Amino acid sequence: MGFFNLYKPRKYDYRPIYYDPKKEAQKEREKRLAEGKETHEGEFKSTIHRGSFREEAARNINSRSAQSGKSNIRLILILFVLLLLAYYLLK
Repeated sequence: MGFFNLYKPRKYDYRPIYYDPKKEAQKEREKRLAEGKETHEGEFKSTIHRGSFREEAARNINSRSAQSGKSNIRLILILFVLLLLAYYLLK
């Protein structure tokens, strides 16, 4: 204890960490190549198979329409049950 405060404020020493997913993926590929464990699942394709984009788009459209059809049927069933319940309660 003295006449003067000898404590100094703490410095703000923040060092931001930048995350680059492309760079991380590149490092991972280099590491696998160095170890000789390259897998064919996530291998980079230098060319795109003709029609693969169209096939994927068609598959997405079909799955979306199937999901919307299921949700419509579910909605109709719920409304039917609610109408029956309201009919019996008000009768």
